[in-house]
Amino acid sequence: MIRKNPKGSQRRILPLLPPHVLRLVAVRGLRSFSQGYLNIIAPLYLLSIGLSVVGLGLLFTASFVTGAVLLVPVGKLADKYGRKPFLIAFSVLIALWGSLYLVTTWIPLLFLISAIAGIGRGGSAGGSQAGPFAPAEQAILADLVPSERRVSVFSINAFAASMLAAAGAALSAAPSFIHLQYLGGDKLLFAITVLLGVVSCFILLGVPETRRPGVDAQGEPPPRKKSSRSLMRSRESTSIVGKLSLAAMVNSFGMGFMGSSLFVIWLNLRYHLGADVIGPVFALSYFLSALTILGAPALARQIGSVRSIIATRIAAAGLLAAIVLAPTYLPAIGLYVGRVVLSNMIVPVRQSFTMGLFPSEERATASGVTGAARRVTGAVSPSISGELMDAGYLESPLVIGALLQGFSAVLYGIFFLKKDDLQQRNSEFENNNTKPSG
Repeated sequence: MIRKNPKGSQRRILPLLPPHVLRLVAVRGLRSFSQGYLNIIAPLYLLSIGLSVVGLGLLFTASFVTGAVLLVPVGKLADKYGRKPFLIAFSVLIALWGSLYLVTTWIPLLFLISAIAGIGRGGSAGGSQAGPFAPAEQAILADLVPSERRVSVFSINAFAASMLAAAGAALSAAPSFIHLQYLGGDKLLFAITVLLGVVSCFILLGVPETRRPGVDAQGEPPPRKKSSRSLMRSRESTSIVGKLSLAAMVNSFGMGFMGSSLFVIWLNLRYHLGADVIGPVFALSYFLSALTILGAPALARQIGSVRSIIATRIAAAGLLAAIVLAPTYLPAIGLYVGRVVLSNMIVPVRQSFTMGLFPSEERATASGVTGAARRVTGAVSPSISGELMDAGYLESPLVIGALLQGFSAVLYGIFFLKKDDLQQRNSEFENNNTKPSG
């Protein structure tokens, strides 16, 4: 006898998404597609027009710092006035970035727009970054889906980002064989970036801005009896943000010791590899990340969101440390790809769990604070790692990064394991009591 599941739509790996959620996923995909090729061609283009390697490093640092500074006010304002205006603003920023790269080679101006937009500095799976407006994206997505489908929808969003980032990375080879009369290969891709930014704006216009509890029609929160300088509206929320930020800072600091751009340098120093070998490595990591992301909701349902985060972080840390023992470049590459896949697959689970910790009117603020904390420490460790590698200590960044990432998993468990277990028990209790009798 076939057993029917009344909640079958929630059990699908790819559940049917509402049109407004599809719009958000489509915009994320378009942005990831452009990031996939811009993370490769933009730094090389800047080098070709005269920016030094040291200047490029300063650009990456400035991009992280600028994003960290803007994340908190963007999150706070998105909670107060709405999320959609900030998503549209970022699409406009992408179009402006591409336009400036088309019409000028003045390095100070290109440096400034790249630092603000965060384009070309790399990112997890090539498409995870959303400039300083990531809090608005996560919050509006959490608002538009019911809690029981949030992990699945966040996973689909990340899946689309990874797959299209891989496609974009493949397109990065175009400048080597496309040379139009008035538009060279790089310029053609910059023009495509402008087009994608404009298209994203039109897609976002159809996304509804949901009414959030505790916020009136003018976007103003209700008056509070006691004034407070805290960004959050309750002591409990402030405490949770503090714990999330600490765990995020430790994890980001550790991951920054061997990020994607640094691993390129490490492979070159250790095994003398060039882009012809390294390029396919990242394409493979994007593709595998996309596939494993779809399994994240099932893992979270089986063992819980926090246990999933802890397990993958510890496993990723172990793979990173094991690279030290790799006798040749093939095992080293395999271990690193495994580390990237594990780190990326759990991102939607972490984002969904974080959004579930806060009421709607605090989600963008919480995401902004924790994102800023993550970027601050993520901007520091690459410079330390570079100094260590330059001094000949090639193993040190791997070991330090692994230890810090493992420690962040321990912190996450201490802070949130009991809370996740309590939420699961409450959810099971509600499901059991809402089942029809007979």
